[in-house]
Amino acid sequence: MKKTFTLFAMAAIISSASFAQYNQPGNKSYGNNRDRDVVVNNDRDRGGPGYDRGTYYFTAREKDRAINSINRDYFRKIESVKNKFFVSRYKKEQKIYSLQMQRDAELRSVAQKFNDRRNLSNRRDPRF
Repeated sequence: MKKTFTLFAMAAIISSASFAQYNQPGNKSYGNNRDRDVVVNNDRDRGGPGYDRGTYYFTAREKDRAINSINRDYFRKIESVKNKFFVSRYKKEQKIYSLQMQRDAELRSVAQKFNDRRNLSNRRDPRF
């Protein structure tokens, strides 16, 4: 019994010691990126520094799709308010007016996003 317990304890100590990893500053074999060159592909220098910062493509098709989606969603919301039976006419009109204002605000934000100077889909590409 003593031999079995001692053998089991020694096996546990040896297996735990073999999986231990130490982070020593002089140990160059630790980690996967030691002694390797780092290469960064940076294409920002094509148009000068900061050429592509904050720019995006928002095409006319995407703008139309977003406008149709907004109109469809708010049409459903307004129709559901109109079809409520136990709500007074005044409350319905207030809710419909607020929904129309929200819709107009979202449509303005889509138009601003499309007409923004950072939107590159409005411009002709200078490379061609």
